Amino acid sequence: MSPVESVPVAVLNCIDDYVELLYDDIPEKIKGSALILQLARNPDNLIDLARNEALLSALSRVLREEWKRSIELSTNIVYTFFCFSTYNEFHPVIIQYKIGSLCMDVIDYELKRYDQWKEKVEGKKQVVTPDKNEPPKSRIPEPKRRPKSGTWAVADVNMQKSRSLVSSYHEDLCSASDEFSKSDEEQMKRKLKTLSKRQEQLLRVAFYMLLNIADNIKVEEKMHKKDIVNLLIGAMERHSNIDLLILIVSFLQKLSIFVENKNSMASKGIVEKLAPLMDSSNADLVNVTLKLLFNLTFDTKLRNKMIKLGLLPKFIQFTSDDKHINLAMKILYHLSMDDRVKVMFTQSDCVKLLTDMLLLNVNGESIGNNSSGNSAGATDVLLALCINLAWCERAAIQMSAEGRLRELLARAFRHRNHMLMKLVRNLSHHSNNVPLFVEFVGDIAGAVTNGDASEEFTIECLGTLNNILSSNNNIDTYAVVERYNLIPCIMKILDPERCAAAELVLEGVVAAGALSGEERAAAALLRAGAARALVALLRLRQADDDHVLHTVFAFRQLLSHPRAADYLVSRTEAPAYLIDLMQDKNSEIRKMCDNCLDIISQMQNEWAARIKLERFRCHNGQWLSVVETLGAEGGTGDATDDLPPYLSAEYLTTHRLTTSDSQTSLNEDSDSFSGEVSMHRVSSRNALDDRAGDLFSATETSLLKASETDVFTKDINIFA
Repeated sequence: MSPVESVPVAVLNCIDDYVELLYDDIPEKIKGSALILQLARNPDNLIDLARNEALLSALSRVLREEWKRSIELSTNIVYTFFCFSTYNEFHPVIIQYKIGSLCMDVIDYELKRYDQWKEKVEGKKQVVTPDKNEPPKSRIPEPKRRPKSGTWAVADVNMQKSRSLVSSYHEDLCSASDEFSKSDEEQMKRKLKTLSKRQEQLLRVAFYMLLNIADNIKVEEKMHKKDIVNLLIGAMERHSNIDLLILIVSFLQKLSIFVENKNSMASKGIVEKLAPLMDSSNADLVNVTLKLLFNLTFDTKLRNKMIKLGLLPKFIQFTSDDKHINLAMKILYHLSMDDRVKVMFTQSDCVKLLTDMLLLNVNGESIGNNSSGNSAGATDVLLALCINLAWCERAAIQMSAEGRLRELLARAFRHRNHMLMKLVRNLSHHSNNVPLFVEFVGDIAGAVTNGDASEEFTIECLGTLNNILSSNNNIDTYAVVERYNLIPCIMKILDPERCAAAELVLEGVVAAGALSGEERAAAALLRAGAARALVALLRLRQADDDHVLHTVFAFRQLLSHPRAADYLVSRTEAPAYLIDLMQDKNSEIRKMCDNCLDIISQMQNEWAARIKLERFRCHNGQWLSVVETLGAEGGTGDATDDLPPYLSAEYLTTHRLTTSDSQTSLNEDSDSFSGEVSMHRVSSRNALDDRAGDLFSATETSLLKASETDVFTKDINIFA
């Protein structure tokens, strides 16, 4: 019977009498607190109770002074303040009397008391429980020397007699202690069970009150300083009450949104302690556990720990449960961001099941087109998960097999959904899947050139087409270009004056590089003015490493064809920009530039000498910087120099000194190899335009000068 049911019905007009009971002995205090609790459980009485300062002062004083003497009294008073905490208007009352801090002290004390009782029970077992497998040893030491009688037989008989006496005496003691400890142990267990049951009620109301007042950020910071996470995890380990566990995990889930609390949970092994709760038959407990685990998956180390504990198969199982599918999908999405985990998805039929689920649930409204501003549904998260998994080659092969690729493309084109098309694009990244896309090249190219789809959908279609045409396959690239009129579409994207989206322009540059691998397509691009457009875009987007890298790759593709290479070198500023990018901070850009410059150096033009000179300046500048660094680190030591301080007469007579005329002749050339010039000629991408202009003007005099009309005519006829 609860404390509230064992007392008469409380009346609000008698509140002063109930307060008087709080000044008597413990039984009267319990009765008075129970009557006050009855009144507090009625929301209509809370305003009057909150205005009674004498009542609140008495309750807080009794709780502060008597909470160690009676767990029932503590439960009644904490429950009363919990009733106040259910409404934000009464939170200042709880904060004013510092009930939150006091509750944390009560919780800490009760958890320690539970541990002490449990240690007594377990310690009693260890003391009174003998080892049944091993006979008791005699306390009489065995003789180490030969007995004086000269024979061992008499000694053995005497030892056996003494052992039998000691053994029988020891067994009697053990049997007597067993009879005593058995009843004592049962009594201790009953006390521990009763204590645990009473503590569960106290912990529930205490944690619930703390959870309610934790809406205040400052209050939550104070809880963190008093290590509320340790108290919650300690209570979760000691008690198995389902309602209490749900409350504790919910509290941890609320606290986990702050990094400090999350780190505290991680240090106490929160993932290991939550893993058994996922096997619970209570759906609410499993759901709140998944919510907490989802918050923890934002931490990379905790995600790795979940994988090590083998929780991935459990998360996959929850995808078939309607109650947990949303949370399970979100957790799997976070786990799929790690490339090592992507492979683990392929060790079962998980990828196939996820793809089939996507095909069954996909529609035009629920995926990628959620304009209501609400949180993404299970289908949207499922699609994002599949997009992540598609980067893994083994997973991509499983997704594309058994006609799933055809179904995905059909739904993507039917609904014009860019997220589904992004999934298809990721599948096309893998060379093993490219042959499956051959029959769909026409549909994808048509979607790029029609112009009736959204920009996002066009970007994904163009990216997919680039992946297909870039791979070594049996597709006639030039035939695709001619049939679907891709060149005008690409030139429209590459038009610098059009100011298209950066992502669309990047895909246009990638498309130019992919088509330039075929000689006829490269010629068509140059006739359309793609080279000048690429240089102009490079000037505008030189801060974007991806754009610069793909532009340089397009130059590399054009340089692989002799006639296209001659046009690119002689009619554009591409070589000047390549020389400047030779010292870029991005290593991939530097490698691609070196590859392009190697090809240009082998051509019969004036750029070969210029490239050689600039490479020398680059290496010379690097060498000088290393020398200066070593000199600065060496300092002014006391070590003696190996060379003599003065030149000897023999050296002056046997060595020819440089004359002033020869020195002047070296300095007359603007491209001298002096250290001062080489140091100041080290360029960066920030001065790309000026640098390219200087380099290009140096070779401009050797080029054929013609009017703009003549140049345009040559552009048209050069590849005729």
